[in-house]
Amino acid sequence: MATKSDLCQLQWNPVDVSSGPALRDHAGTIVGDYLYVHGGQNLAGTSNSVPLNGFYRIQISPAVGQWMDLTTADSPTLSQHACVSFNEQYLIFIGGWTGQVRTPSIHTFDTLSQSWLPPATSPPLLTGFPDGAGLSAHSAVPMKSDGSFSATFIVGREGSLRIQRKAGNVYLLYGKFSTKKGAQYTYREANPGIVVSSRSYHTSSVLSPTSVMDIGGRSSNPIEVISWARSSTNFGSDLPGPLQCPPTQCDLVSRLLQEMRMSKVSMRKSFVNKEICLRGHAAIPGDEGVFVTAGEGFNALKHGPLEDAYVVDFSKGRIKEGLQYVGRLHNPRAYAVYGVHATDATAWMHGGLGPGGRVCKTLLQLGDLQAEDE
Repeated sequence: MATKSDLCQLQWNPVDVSSGPALRDHAGTIVGDYLYVHGGQNLAGTSNSVPLNGFYRIQISPAVGQWMDLTTADSPTLSQHACVSFNEQYLIFIGGWTGQVRTPSIHTFDTLSQSWLPPATSPPLLTGFPDGAGLSAHSAVPMKSDGSFSATFIVGREGSLRIQRKAGNVYLLYGKFSTKKGAQYTYREANPGIVVSSRSYHTSSVLSPTSVMDIGGRSSNPIEVISWARSSTNFGSDLPGPLQCPPTQCDLVSRLLQEMRMSKVSMRKSFVNKEICLRGHAAIPGDEGVFVTAGEGFNALKHGPLEDAYVVDFSKGRIKEGLQYVGRLHNPRAYAVYGVHATDATAWMHGGLGPGGRVCKTLLQLGDLQAEDE
């Protein structure tokens, strides 16, 4: 059992432990005062697990509400997909595993009308992705968007077409929204000058308007910075436009980073080696840094989430010391959905793979270490 000195001062604390759906490898985000989650799997193993089409939401502010089942016949069956929001109205679900193939398809949910737009699975609603390929366990970061156009920066491997390719892929996804045609999407493979390593189940965190930091997703090189020359936001360009920067930040993470910089938090050894390479972890943004929690390691003999928490400090535009260990977690998770509430600056997490390989249904909120937990 961890001693008091071993524990991280920030913990994922249970808020709702009984009524939510038990899921892992699902996707979702926070829009307004609601956390939305979709799809995923409800079994611990992934090799033969069938994706689900369940779709749920729960109010998280100003008070936590009850889970609401939004599943309809239009809900797509997916796992290992990514989700971003647009204009505080649309949920854009990108790619994923259908149970048979990796897909590049896009599924869009309108939170105002509470309905799905026509799925973008083929021309004219979806163009630009290599034939016979798809995306799964990738990351997606919003670029600055204007009016009826969305833009998303995607890092991941495409499946089946170039399965042996050692390098990763960066795609730019552009969406055009209209009341008559719904949403039309175009993929562009990013400029060849933007080179990334092959990763899956990684996270991509915004460093600046023209750079992101990938963490984990491979058994070596746990941190990689992707950067590019500043460009315009021209729709369809192969150079990314500016990212949304800074991203929505959690106040508690910002506080932890500030205390660390002022040496008020005892920092352990900085780890940048194979032992702490992660996948399926969470990366919660703070002020010029991220709080990285749990995830699964690459040891085939150990199934379930690691208990460790780290920070990455990139104040003044420079990554300092890589992943810095800040303690252990009481409620570690891997392959969960997480996000930050834009107004409250609070961080939330749902589901995921828990200790012992158990698929969880708990809603968690990031908070201070409780006295009774010490």
